Amino acid sequence: MKTIFIGLNWLGDIIMSVPAIMAAAAAGEVHVVTRPHLSEFYQLLPANIITHPITTNGPVHDVLRAFKPLRALKADRVIALPDSWRAAILAKACSAGESIGFACQMRGLILDKTIDKPADFKQMHESDLHFMLVKEAGLAVAKPSLPIYQPDEQTLRQVTGKFGLSAGEDYMVLAPGAAFGSAKRWPPEKFAELARLISDSYQLPVVLTAGSNETALTRQICDEARGRLIDTAGQTSLVELACLLSGARALIANDSGTMHLAALCNTPTVVPVGPTDMVRTGPLNSRFAGVSTDICPQAPCRQRVCPRQDQICMQNISALAIFVELQKLTGTGND
Repeated sequence: MKTIFIGLNWLGDIIMSVPAIMAAAAAGEVHVVTRPHLSEFYQLLPANIITHPITTNGPVHDVLRAFKPLRALKADRVIALPDSWRAAILAKACSAGESIGFACQMRGLILDKTIDKPADFKQMHESDLHFMLVKEAGLAVAKPSLPIYQPDEQTLRQVTGKFGLSAGEDYMVLAPGAAFGSAKRWPPEKFAELARLISDSYQLPVVLTAGSNETALTRQICDEARGRLIDTAGQTSLVELACLLSGARALIANDSGTMHLAALCNTPTVVPVGPTDMVRTGPLNSRFAGVSTDICPQAPCRQRVCPRQDQICMQNISALAIFVELQKLTGTGND
């Protein structure tokens, strides 16, 4: 039994789809169409997920040509995880026995089988919606938990050693970036203040991580903080980042792909929450604490850029409030 998934396009969204993909993998062979820069992620899963790295937002004729190997699979079904028309067209291009997806945007004109979202879907977690498609396809009855990624000791030593950490050394990770948009970013000066609190209380090295286009954020934090700071921004692969998170005592991050990746690594995580609706897109992490204020009447606005232009929801979250939640998750000080 072969199932193809038209995968999602953001790391965090992909991780929220993992329970659905793992459920399908337990029932048979699974293939995932994914953006090339995200293909590496699927190596972290404890299943043989076959990836097809394709730039799906490229010229249509190039994309359809790249789908030729998928058509040759003669898959039993294809499940379109994204809600877009493009995803429905790509699903149909796989020439599987059945194409399945949600019925939004009149996609029933393209897909063989469409499912209406529940009336209360805005109060549902995205992982539950993804699993609905797998359940409707007859591949599973109960949604599995998010698997936990744990690298072997040699890999962990290699990755931590690459950044100057000793074998078995304790550390915390700060992730001040957010690729989705600036509205989700807690100010870097507050991250710097938090780094000072961690250094003074825990006496641990603080590892900074961010995308290659966000290195200015980590440089600013290094300039304003004190203690032993290790800036890895733009220097890690997805697998290396997962290794760093798996070995960390805790992560403090914005709502981002790194936040969701920490859930896969079972890493205690504290997040300043502003425009995000955590009911729908919070991390699948039992060791998670979100910190927010009720000062903004528009929150959660779910916008890339603050519609008020003052980012008041994030500005009013103090470093001390984050630090207190960190202590609750990890213990007080270096104990």
